[in-house]
Amino acid sequence: MMPMKYKTINQKRYLPDGRSLSRIVAKRDFGNVKKGTLGGFIEDTHNLSQKGDCWVGEKAAVYGLARVNRDAVVRGYAVLKDRVVVTDHAVVEGRALLDQHVYVGGHAHIGNSTYLSGVATIVGDARLFCYGFHSPSGRKLLPNVSGLARILDFAFLEGRVSIRDHAVLAGRCKIIGRVRVMDHALIHDEAELRGRVLVGGTAHVIQKACLCDQTLVAGNALIAGETILGGQSFVTADAIVMIDGRVDNHVFSGDEYVTSRKGWLTIQHQLRMKAFMEDEHATA
Repeated sequence: MMPMKYKTINQKRYLPDGRSLSRIVAKRDFGNVKKGTLGGFIEDTHNLSQKGDCWVGEKAAVYGLARVNRDAVVRGYAVLKDRVVVTDHAVVEGRALLDQHVYVGGHAHIGNSTYLSGVATIVGDARLFCYGFHSPSGRKLLPNVSGLARILDFAFLEGRVSIRDHAVLAGRCKIIGRVRVMDHALIHDEAELRGRVLVGGTAHVIQKACLCDQTLVAGNALIAGETILGGQSFVTADAIVMIDGRVDNHVFSGDEYVTSRKGWLTIQHQLRMKAFMEDEHATA
């Protein structure tokens, strides 16, 4: 049986509610930690596993029922509380704040002042370098990722983003700026969202599509291909936009199916297209 890798010492950090946290110190070498290295603060030994190479370093704090295990590392001024789990090879650093039931695993990397809450799941090789922001009143800190949102694969987030509800970010997508993704929206593949973009409903932004400026996508819309939508573009209902190039300040709605050829937009209606295809099949 391996000896304990750390112990708590009589250096305290007090929480606003009166609870005290104890600083840890390494009792032996493991991972990148040397014997005698001072760590961060925990409330109880269940907050940091004695197994694996996991560690809470520097000024970081882990308390409540939060757990750090396997080879995960929490460092900097990061704070984990409630029932948060950080595991596998994940890294949480900077001034990140994780609360409620957040799960971080895989090789995920959380930094800057990213705030994760709810039942959000961050796994794979996701990278989140977000900045916390407050409600309009300035009294409440709002999470960058919350609800049942999932951030997977190689997704990259930076800025004052807000990902919530059942939204899913996957593939190698990039979310940069004051972007909001909500409801059941899916951002996948190499899609990119920049600026003050909002995506909601059951909308999908996939492949190499790029939304920028103040674009809004909602409903059951699909943005795909190498589409670039900018300005104050608006896509809603069941519209499908698959163009090769950039369009600014356009509105696509209903059941429009939008493509481009030689720089010109072609707009058809999906119901008419379906009827045409059925007629062609019947003739054949």
